[in-house]
Amino acid sequence: MDFRSILGTSNKRRLLLLEQLYHRRDGLSSDQLLSTLNCSLPILLNDIDLINGEHPSFQVVKIKGLYRIVIDKAVSLGNLYASFLNTCPEFQIIEELLYEECENITALAKKLYLSSSNTQRYLKKIEQTLTMAGMKLCYRPLRIEGNEGEIRNFYYRFYSERQSAFESTLPKLPSNHYHILEQYVQDFVKVNKIHQKYIFQKRLIYNMYISFWRIKSGHDFPKDELRTEGILLPMDVSYKKLRQAVKEGVGLKLTPEMLRDTLWLTFSDAIVFSLLHRELAMTENPKYKKMFMQHYALAEEFNQMLGDRLTKMNRLDLATVLCNDFYLCNPQGKYLGVLWRNRSVFLQEVSEVYKRGVGKVRDLVNRFVEKFQMFQEEDFIQNYVYLLITTEVYSLEWLASQEPLQKVLLLSDLAPTEESFLAKQISDSIYGNFTIIHFEKLSGGIPNLKEELHDYDCLITTGSSEGLPEEYPVVVIYPFLTSQSTRWIQEMISELSKQKELAMIEVEMRE
Repeated sequence: MDFRSILGTSNKRRLLLLEQLYHRRDGLSSDQLLSTLNCSLPILLNDIDLINGEHPSFQVVKIKGLYRIVIDKAVSLGNLYASFLNTCPEFQIIEELLYEECENITALAKKLYLSSSNTQRYLKKIEQTLTMAGMKLCYRPLRIEGNEGEIRNFYYRFYSERQSAFESTLPKLPSNHYHILEQYVQDFVKVNKIHQKYIFQKRLIYNMYISFWRIKSGHDFPKDELRTEGILLPMDVSYKKLRQAVKEGVGLKLTPEMLRDTLWLTFSDAIVFSLLHRELAMTENPKYKKMFMQHYALAEEFNQMLGDRLTKMNRLDLATVLCNDFYLCNPQGKYLGVLWRNRSVFLQEVSEVYKRGVGKVRDLVNRFVEKFQMFQEEDFIQNYVYLLITTEVYSLEWLASQEPLQKVLLLSDLAPTEESFLAKQISDSIYGNFTIIHFEKLSGGIPNLKEELHDYDCLITTGSSEGLPEEYPVVVIYPFLTSQSTRWIQEMISELSKQKELAMIEVEMRE
């Protein structure tokens, strides 16, 4: 689930409008937009005027009857989400709940220059969404309570999505203090021989910042979930600088115990980013070991689907990636996001081409979550599919190689070099297990061609399909691939693969 539901109707509709145009660069008609947005034409036109006035980097234009979005090349869709998170009062309130500086609704309304009635209305929506997410809105002071790890992770996602530039935009963290945090994290990563990945180090910095503010308000991470041995804390120059920055920034006296609390991602085994840490977690943390073994079994099944392409180290690393993403989550709860839907959008786009491959991975995940009765919510399932597909870059190609081989006949009037180039285009653009055979004989007319086609599963031709059996799979294309012909060929290959697979299953059942 995400937190879009707390947005007002107008902002939610404008966000959807921009997303639709962003993902359909060829444009959408008024009727298509009105159907998707469920609004009238005057409201659509008013939304476009407001967007063009408030978002200079995202301009909606109408060209030849279709609405398109023109985007400044220096920005991405992430900048749009950051803008909504910065400017919408609902998310401004969520940010204030972290710092717990407002005793009541009146104080919050005054701080954000809102009316008390609107503030109360926004809080009601926020409270409903937090409850669905397994968290609780509390009063006097206004704050969020619940599972401490989930709350801190939620705020990490919030600030991560709100970052519109390379530099940090954490509001109560001066740049010099940020660099002190950054240096301490670098020392922490180095002394513990953790893989040096930008996103991991950024996550540690953000979570330290969030954790200091939670600790300041009395929300400690459960001490019995934090390890006291096996992970080292740098205690030299960077520690002394951090201690001074914490005193200046949040008015706390830094101690090693507090530092472990702020580095809870590592000390609780929620994120494992080194071989040594994985060995420690497997040896000393029963919860981690159980989850790891479950996910290693999933990695093994996935490897079998791929045709045993993954080494043992690949499978161990895949299980580690899965644990890192799910360890923090409630197995019976919901997978939390804020505004971003990048993973689900990725899967939608990939499914346009690799529909059968994505479907097979989804079936595998469904069996897995059903078997262990955990993480069965749709967003969890999508996340599993996304991680399995993206952790191994050749996964979909390897999946395709396990399907029945299709023999594709290519018949054209092109010169040999042109036909070879076209065949290469088809091979590179189409997902499936197929081989392309060039037609080299004189056809001898339609009767002979019909006889020849018995040796092939389908035909791709730059000519015509007239005179061929209506039931025979044929795609007629231009001498070059277009988006439309690519889609037609993909649909034909996918359908033939499905039919062959079903036929093989029927034979096995009869035997």
